[in-house]
Amino acid sequence: MKEWKYSTTDDYFDSLDFHDAVVGKIEVNENQIIVEIESINILPQHPLNPFDVAKYTDNCRLVFSQPLSSEAKLFLEGNTQHQIECTDFRELEILKFDRKEHSEYKMYEVFGSDHGFCEWKVAAKGFVLYWNDFVADAWFVNWGKDT
Repeated sequence: MKEWKYSTTDDYFDSLDFHDAVVGKIEVNENQIIVEIESINILPQHPLNPFDVAKYTDNCRLVFSQPLSSEAKLFLEGNTQHQIECTDFRELEILKFDRKEHSEYKMYEVFGSDHGFCEWKVAAKGFVLYWNDFVADAWFVNWGKDT
Protein backbone atom coordinates (compact mmCIF):
# COMPACT_ATOMS: atom_id res chain seq x y z
CA MET A 1 0.00 0.00 0.00
CA LYS A 2 1.31 3.43 -0.94
CA GLU A 3 2.40 5.81 1.80
CA TRP A 4 1.07 9.36 1.62
CA LYS A 5 2.60 12.49 3.13
CA TYR A 6 -0.64 14.49 3.46
CA SER A 7 -4.25 13.56 4.12
CA THR A 8 -7.35 15.61 4.74
CA THR A 9 -11.02 14.86 5.22
CA ASP A 10 -14.13 16.39 3.74
CA ASP A 11 -14.30 18.54 6.89
CA TYR A 12 -12.17 20.89 4.78
CA PHE A 13 -14.26 20.49 1.61
CA ASP A 14 -14.51 24.25 1.09
CA SER A 15 -10.68 24.50 1.06
CA LEU A 16 -10.33 22.01 -1.79
CA ASP A 17 -10.80 22.83 -5.48
CA PHE A 18 -11.46 19.97 -7.88
CA HIS A 19 -12.19 22.09 -10.97
CA ASP A 20 -10.43 20.60 -14.04
CA ALA A 21 -9.21 17.59 -12.02
CA VAL A 22 -8.71 14.55 -14.26
CA VAL A 23 -9.67 11.15 -12.89
CA GLY A 24 -7.33 8.33 -13.85
CA LYS A 25 -9.14 5.37 -12.30
CA ILE A 26 -12.08 4.51 -10.06
CA GLU A 27 -12.20 1.32 -8.01
CA VAL A 28 -15.27 0.22 -6.05
CA ASN A 29 -14.85 -2.00 -2.99
CA GLU A 30 -17.34 -3.09 -0.34
CA ASN A 31 -16.56 -0.27 2.10
CA GLN A 32 -14.97 2.39 -0.10
CA ILE A 33 -14.69 3.95 -3.53
CA ILE A 34 -11.12 4.83 -4.49
CA VAL A 35 -10.62 7.61 -7.03
CA GLU A 36 -7.15 8.23 -8.49
CA ILE A 37 -6.81 11.88 -9.59
CA GLU A 38 -3.97 13.60 -11.46
CA SER A 39 -4.06 16.65 -9.16
CA ILE A 40 -6.35 19.06 -7.36
CA ASN A 41 -5.92 22.53 -5.88
CA ILE A 42 -5.49 23.07 -2.14
CA LEU A 43 -6.69 26.58 -1.26
CA PRO A 44 -4.57 28.85 0.98
CA GLN A 45 -6.99 28.61 3.94
CA HIS A 46 -6.51 24.83 4.22
CA PRO A 47 -4.48 24.14 7.39
CA LEU A 48 -2.06 21.84 5.51
CA ASN A 49 -1.23 24.44 2.86
CA PRO A 50 1.81 26.34 4.17
CA PHE A 51 1.67 28.85 1.30
CA ASP A 52 -0.33 32.06 1.01
CA VAL A 53 -1.75 31.03 -2.39
CA ALA A 54 -3.60 27.99 -3.74
CA LYS A 55 -1.31 25.16 -4.82
CA TYR A 56 -1.95 22.19 -7.02
CA THR A 57 -0.90 18.75 -5.86
CA ASP A 58 0.84 15.82 -7.45
CA ASN A 59 -1.18 12.64 -8.05
CA CYS A 60 -3.71 12.16 -5.32
CA ARG A 61 -6.22 9.62 -4.09
CA LEU A 62 -9.76 10.37 -2.93
CA VAL A 63 -11.37 7.61 -0.86
CA PHE A 64 -15.10 7.74 -0.20
CA SER A 65 -15.77 5.86 3.04
CA GLN A 66 -18.79 3.64 3.59
CA PRO A 67 -20.56 4.44 0.32
CA LEU A 68 -24.31 3.93 0.41
CA SER A 69 -24.89 4.47 -3.30
CA SER A 70 -23.13 5.47 -6.50
CA GLU A 71 -24.98 6.58 -9.62
CA ALA A 72 -23.27 7.68 -12.81
CA LYS A 73 -24.74 8.80 -16.11
CA LEU A 74 -23.68 10.24 -19.41
CA PHE A 75 -25.68 12.94 -21.15
CA LEU A 76 -26.00 11.96 -24.80
CA GLU A 77 -27.11 13.79 -27.90
CA GLY A 78 -30.81 14.47 -28.15
CA ASN A 79 -31.09 15.24 -24.44
CA THR A 80 -30.97 11.55 -23.47
CA GLN A 81 -29.20 10.05 -20.47
CA HIS A 82 -27.37 6.75 -20.20
CA GLN A 83 -26.73 5.07 -16.82
CA ILE A 84 -23.22 3.62 -16.44
CA GLU A 85 -21.05 2.18 -13.71
CA CYS A 86 -18.70 4.80 -12.28
CA THR A 87 -15.80 2.50 -13.17
CA ASP A 88 -16.79 2.89 -16.85
CA PHE A 89 -15.79 6.56 -17.04
CA ARG A 90 -13.03 6.75 -19.65
CA GLU A 91 -11.68 10.31 -19.30
CA LEU A 92 -13.60 11.97 -16.49
CA GLU A 93 -12.66 15.59 -15.93
CA ILE A 94 -14.34 17.21 -12.95
CA LEU A 95 -15.93 20.55 -13.75
CA LYS A 96 -17.95 20.96 -10.56
CA PHE A 97 -17.89 19.05 -7.28
CA ASP A 98 -20.55 19.74 -4.62
CA ARG A 99 -21.43 18.27 -1.25
CA LYS A 100 -24.82 18.21 0.47
CA GLU A 101 -25.11 17.23 4.12
CA HIS A 102 -27.80 14.79 5.22
CA SER A 103 -28.34 13.44 8.72
CA GLU A 104 -26.87 9.98 8.06
CA TYR A 105 -24.59 10.64 5.06
CA LYS A 106 -23.24 13.22 2.62
CA MET A 107 -24.22 13.42 -1.02
CA TYR A 108 -21.30 14.23 -3.32
CA GLU A 109 -22.25 15.42 -6.79
CA VAL A 110 -19.73 15.57 -9.60
CA PHE A 111 -20.61 17.26 -12.86
CA GLY A 112 -17.98 16.66 -15.47
CA SER A 113 -16.91 15.78 -18.94
CA ASP A 114 -16.26 12.31 -20.32
CA HIS A 115 -16.59 12.51 -24.12
CA GLY A 116 -19.65 14.67 -23.39
CA PHE A 117 -21.14 15.85 -20.13
CA CYS A 118 -21.69 13.46 -17.26
CA GLU A 119 -22.83 13.29 -13.67
CA TRP A 120 -21.75 11.11 -10.76
CA LYS A 121 -23.50 11.07 -7.39
CA VAL A 122 -22.03 9.27 -4.39
CA ALA A 123 -23.75 8.99 -1.02
CA ALA A 124 -21.11 8.20 1.61
CA LYS A 125 -20.16 8.85 5.23
CA GLY A 126 -17.28 11.06 4.11
CA PHE A 127 -13.99 11.03 2.27
CA VAL A 128 -10.26 11.24 2.80
CA LEU A 129 -7.96 12.86 0.25
CA TYR A 130 -4.29 11.84 0.09
CA TRP A 131 -1.33 13.47 -1.72
CA ASN A 132 2.43 13.88 -1.35
CA ASP A 133 3.52 17.26 -2.68
CA PHE A 134 2.46 20.78 -3.48
CA VAL A 135 3.73 21.11 -7.06
CA ALA A 136 3.14 24.74 -8.06
CA ASP A 137 0.69 27.63 -7.85
CA ALA A 138 -2.84 26.75 -8.93
CA TRP A 139 -3.73 27.89 -12.45
CA PHE A 140 -5.99 30.64 -11.14
CA VAL A 141 -3.39 32.31 -8.91
CA ASN A 142 -2.86 35.82 -10.36
CA TRP A 143 -5.53 35.06 -12.99
CA GLY A 144 -6.46 38.24 -14.83
CA LYS A 145 -3.75 40.38 -13.23
CA ASP A 146 -1.67 42.50 -15.58
CA THR A 147 1.98 41.57 -15.77
